[in-house]
Amino acid sequence: MRFVTAAMALSMACSLACATTANAAPAASGQNLIVNGNAEAGAGSSDGGTVTLPGWNVSGGLTSVNYGASGGFPGPADAGPQNRGKNFFAGGVNTPASRAVQVIDLGGYSDAINGGRSQFDLSGWLGGYASQSDNATLTAVFRDKSGNTLFSQSLAPVSVGDRSGLTALVFRDSHGLIPVGTALVDIVLDMRRVEGSYNDGYADNLSFSVAAVPEPSSWAMLGAGLAMLGFVARKRRQSA
Repeated sequence: MRFVTAAMALSMACSLACATTANAAPAASGQNLIVNGNAEAGAGSSDGGTVTLPGWNVSGGLTSVNYGASGGFPGPADAGPQNRGKNFFAGGVNTPASRAVQVIDLGGYSDAINGGRSQFDLSGWLGGYASQSDNATLTAVFRDKSGNTLFSQSLAPVSVGDRSGLTALVFRDSHGLIPVGTALVDIVLDMRRVEGSYNDGYADNLSFSVAAVPEPSSWAMLGAGLAMLGFVARKRRQSA
């Protein structure tokens, strides 16, 4: 399905440098801030060809493909998200590397972030084709208002072993504190071809959310409550 006699080169002419701010985040907690993180905005390809990806700045031919598209792509019954839609992201035709980027404006969370009180959750379903090692990586790059990188976090690619040698997508998740001074987050989806001609890095249901870090008093109350439950349990055992 995936082999040709010659590989074609890719020029990564436009990634972070040409990505514009895609969405100004509202000051709401826990909601997914990625635009079109499920590849459902716009029509997916029925054969793996290149289509437009609304909400993303794309280089290298990264595309959206229908589940069950001809040619051996993931189908509705293959391992992956239970709440999948019609489409998923794929690396694209005859390209060793492709990329999609969008920039999230975190201005609505600035007070909490600069007070060290915000945490992030980055998640997605990543995968590949059969026994080939093509893969996908999802990265969040945290930048200050001048564009300087403060920190980055990636979801590890899914290996052939992780997929048991099957065409499948596997859930990945990561979370942590948002660095003080963060104003923007670059969401970067990278697809890498290792074998064959088609770039069979796959992804779906990508998510980035912001939530408040629990106050110390909340942890103290939780600890006190657990201690009280333990005390009551011991008293009951002693009375039994």
